[in-house]
Amino acid sequence: MCTIYRNIVLISLYSVIYGNKIISETGEVHISREEQDKAVYDEQVKCYHSILYDPYPPGVYCNRTWDNLACWPDTPAGSIVYQPCPNYIQGFYSLGNASKRCMPDGQWYVNPAKQINKTWTNYTQCLRSRETPAHVSNLLMVHIEYIQLMYNTGYGISFVSLLLAVFIMLKFRKLHCPRNTVHINLFISFILRAILSFLKDLLLVQGLGFSFDVEWTSTDTVLFIEDGTHWECKLLYTLFHYVLTANYMWILVEGLYLHTLVYVSVFSERGSVKWYYLLGWGTPLLSVIPWVIIRLTLENILCWNTNPTLGYFWVLKGPIALSTLINFIFFINILRALFTKLHKPSTSAARRNRYRRLAKATLILIPLFGVHYIVFIGVPENLNPTAEIVKLYFEMFFNSFQGFLVAVLLCFFNQEVQMEIRKSWYRLCSKPDPLYIQQAQLLVNSYDGARRPRESRSNLHSDKHMSSEGSSGMIDGCLCKWTLDKNGRLRCSFVKTAPLKSSRPKKNLLVHETKM
Repeated sequence: MCTIYRNIVLISLYSVIYGNKIISETGEVHISREEQDKAVYDEQVKCYHSILYDPYPPGVYCNRTWDNLACWPDTPAGSIVYQPCPNYIQGFYSLGNASKRCMPDGQWYVNPAKQINKTWTNYTQCLRSRETPAHVSNLLMVHIEYIQLMYNTGYGISFVSLLLAVFIMLKFRKLHCPRNTVHINLFISFILRAILSFLKDLLLVQGLGFSFDVEWTSTDTVLFIEDGTHWECKLLYTLFHYVLTANYMWILVEGLYLHTLVYVSVFSERGSVKWYYLLGWGTPLLSVIPWVIIRLTLENILCWNTNPTLGYFWVLKGPIALSTLINFIFFINILRALFTKLHKPSTSAARRNRYRRLAKATLILIPLFGVHYIVFIGVPENLNPTAEIVKLYFEMFFNSFQGFLVAVLLCFFNQEVQMEIRKSWYRLCSKPDPLYIQQAQLLVNSYDGARRPRESRSNLHSDKHMSSEGSSGMIDGCLCKWTLDKNGRLRCSFVKTAPLKSSRPKKNLLVHETKM
């Protein structure tokens, strides 16, 4: 009873009733079939009366006409006429505006996409609500500014950090290897994704098209100009979908490469790079080209920025969802391999730290593998406003900041990169790197430790030989002297030292034997 009473109150407060016709608060028309046919007939009679008896204006113009839904007056050539959407058609939104274009030759516009030789009227605004419900405006309209600020900041930070990462990877020759080649291509895909996201926000007017693709009405409403090919904005969205798919594919390549390192003991890195290129930059063409053909032939509307038929959109979304699922499987397998290795630690300290190390590895792999994409991969499009806002915050944050996280993990936290930067810094300052000297000295010490047993045996043999010849028992030594060349590289030169007296006691065995 409460529900019925509430509906009655809402209808009485927010609706205007004309017989069997109801216009809701959002402007949606609800009318019976009999009332609609009667209203259409009455409007048609009025229109034909105007066509027959009203005087005609001078000059070039399009004649007044009836398009089976509404009557359109005489319109000057090269202009567009607007009028409110009919309020007697079931499902129409009367708060919008319908439009009709008069061509410069005085003929009404005929839409070639409809493949019929009839004049065409733009009833696009009449087919959707022009008002936003109050609960949506209080949430989405307030949060949309913060969401836009958040992802613009994220893409800006990611763009700068990725450019720096690519410069570092290309600058140092010692970093040129197949592993870093995969990293560089992943960085480039994130950079292109950020660039196209910025271009969409800067060049498109309210997401509809370029400034020459739309027009403003007297009520400050943006309308899309139907005539023309609009190839510029369609090309922009095609490039955006290609770069977006390529970005997902290079994330898959990263997962495949790491999975191969963990599970395949022997494989050729250089031989597999060309296949990585094909998977990263070539595979997106297999989905983007069919999607372009479908949009050109079956759904060539607007700038291809809407997806009225979800089945066509899955031509693009399908490969992305498949790559996300495969990467998630790689993620689970790598975590399983890490857990297996950490499950049997050799020391008690390793046993205490195994969960911490596993958690650290998990947090590192999540942005690298794009695991966060799996969260909303099966979420339906039509959600309530609160869930939609949560989804937007989650997706926009990770989508925009993922490039920055990948650059930090694969470049800035890379020990090889840090070592090359340290060496370059000390080379500019004309000072030896103390850490590099320490590591090099440890290598020399380990080398000397490996040689010492052999040298002791050879020294014993040489002592016997020298004592048999009546030598002075001196042992030749050498000293490793570190120097810095003009390029800032450390050089180790072995310098002979003065003969050292042997600390071993003299052996008089041969002397006594001689006396005997």
